[in-house]
Amino acid sequence: MSNSKFPPIDRLLRGVSTGHVETVRDAWREALADKSEALPLVLEKLNSPAWSENPRGPLAEYFGILLSLLDELDRPAFASEITRLKAVKLHPAHKRTLDLLSERLNDSPAARVGPDVPVYIASVLHNHADICASLEKWSKTKGLSLEQVTRIDVIPLTPELDFVGLYRVNISGIVLVWPRQEDRNGLVRWFSRLYREFTFYHEVGHHLCGHLESGSIAEQEYEADKEGFRFMRRAHPIKMSLAIAVLWPIAQVLKAYKRLAK
Repeated sequence: MSNSKFPPIDRLLRGVSTGHVETVRDAWREALADKSEALPLVLEKLNSPAWSENPRGPLAEYFGILLSLLDELDRPAFASEITRLKAVKLHPAHKRTLDLLSERLNDSPAARVGPDVPVYIASVLHNHADICASLEKWSKTKGLSLEQVTRIDVIPLTPELDFVGLYRVNISGIVLVWPRQEDRNGLVRWFSRLYREFTFYHEVGHHLCGHLESGSIAEQEYEADKEGFRFMRRAHPIKMSLAIAVLWPIAQVLKAYKRLAK
């Protein structure tokens, strides 16, 4: 455990209250690294009369993050605490959070990849075996590390989504978007699979680079892209070499055209 005078759970809540992503991330990782010490601290925080009162300031966020962490620490303890909390008086805001998070009891990891990272796949996606096989293969790419990634969530592609992948900086989690059905066109299907693979490597790149800011930060996206292409070259050396051989001359022509057009 850390030498900090504040236990990881206290630092986690302090990070939430101040919006300090690095504090939240580090405290979350530390809690998962020593579950036996973190578990009773989380249960102690949840066993408080404060949850029956009107949540002021960050209290609403505290309740949700404590329950989420408990689920990561110990699923049986999480289930038991859900049952206990449903029997006590809670403020309506906390009750809504409880009802929402209790749905996790119906979820279980579809697979575990890398150093025992759980993979959660949305129930509406029916190609679980293909998704698990892809993630298992990608996670074994030379030089790739999923150390301290806490979970991977695979969600369905929907019209309102404006991203195909996401790195959840506060908990070091990865979210991937997957189509409900593969395209029937063979070329489109092949390209889509390669793009999903690159997206996975890109989000891992955010993790490996230690990025802490949410949203599309140009410098961070560039660094994650570099990592993504590095892993793509290792996973597909021949395909990537051919792609570079074909696309590089085209890129040079386009650059020359832009210079002449100025």
